[in-house]
Amino acid sequence: MLIYPIGFLITITFFKFFGKRIGFDYDRNENEMHGWDDWDSNEQAFTTFAIFWPAIVPMLLIILIWKMIFKFGKWYLKK
Repeated sequence: MLIYPIGFLITITFFKFFGKRIGFDYDRNENEMHGWDDWDSNEQAFTTFAIFWPAIVPMLLIILIWKMIFKFGKWYLKK
């Protein structure tokens, strides 16, 4: 149980410093114009991401592994 609060703090700190740099910006007015953003602010989105990090991280790892398998297959078949 100790790892969850540590992961929460690490995740929320990461989003605080690097969230906008990696493309997670939910404060933009552009989101309101297009209507695709359900978050009210970066604080709401980043906190939710930090709360659900135990579910998000394994999903991201699965997606990454899936993409690497296809990239390897493409490289191998071209060789």
